[in-house]
Amino acid sequence: MATLVRKQVSGFEQPRWMKPKCVRYLEVGAIPTIFGVWIPDFVGQYALKVSGQESAAMPPLITYAGALILWAGCAHAIEKMGVQYKRMMVSGAAAVVLALMSVFLHFGVVPGDKLMLALFFLSIGLCAYAATFMFYFTIAKAAELGMESRMTRIRDMVFWTNNVALFVGALSIGAILLSSPSWVPLMRGSVLLFTVAWLFCRLAVYYFKTDKSLGVFFAKPPSEQFWV
Repeated sequence: MATLVRKQVSGFEQPRWMKPKCVRYLEVGAIPTIFGVWIPDFVGQYALKVSGQESAAMPPLITYAGALILWAGCAHAIEKMGVQYKRMMVSGAAAVVLALMSVFLHFGVVPGDKLMLALFFLSIGLCAYAATFMFYFTIAKAAELGMESRMTRIRDMVFWTNNVALFVGALSIGAILLSSPSWVPLMRGSVLLFTVAWLFCRLAVYYFKTDKSLGVFFAKPPSEQFWV
C-alpha cells in the first residue's frame, strides 16, 4: 500500500483565506460567466457572419472576464491544498491560453472559410472544458475535506455534464467541416450543456457556503494544516 506524502502549509495563525472571501469571488464571477455566452447569442452572431450577413460577432469576452474571477476564487479556496490545487491551476492556465487563441482566431473567421470557423469554436469549446474542470478540481477538494455527500454528488454531475458538452461540441465541429447546417443547433446544444455544468458549479458554491463540516478546516492553525 502506497504511503501518502504530506506537506505542511505555511502561514499565519489566522487562516489565509477565509471561506466568506472565497465565496464572494465565486458568486461574483458566476454571473458574467453564465450570462456572457447568451447575451448576446455569440453562436447566432457567428452563424450570421459566416453566411455573409451583418453581424456583431465577438468571442464571449464577458464570460472570459467572469472565468478569471472564478479562477481567483478557486485559487484562494484551495491554495496549496494538494494535487487538486495543482490541477486546478493548470486547467485555469489552459483556459486563459485557449481564450486568447479564440480572440486571435476570431479575426480569421470569414464567409466560406469553414476551417477557420471550426478552429475558432474548437478553441472556445476547449476553453470552456478547461475552465469547468478548474472548478471541478476545487469541488473535488471540498468533497474530500467535507463530510457531506451532496458535494460528492455535485462533483460527479459537473464531471459528466462537462464531458457530454465537449462531445456535443465535437459533433458540431465535425458538422462545420462537413458543411452541414446542423452545426448551429449542435453548437447551441453544447453551449447549453456547458451552461448546465456551470450552474452545477454555482450550486456547489452554495454547498460550499453552507457546509458546516468545512468550518474546522478553515479554522485550524497552520501547524495542524496538512494537505496530501
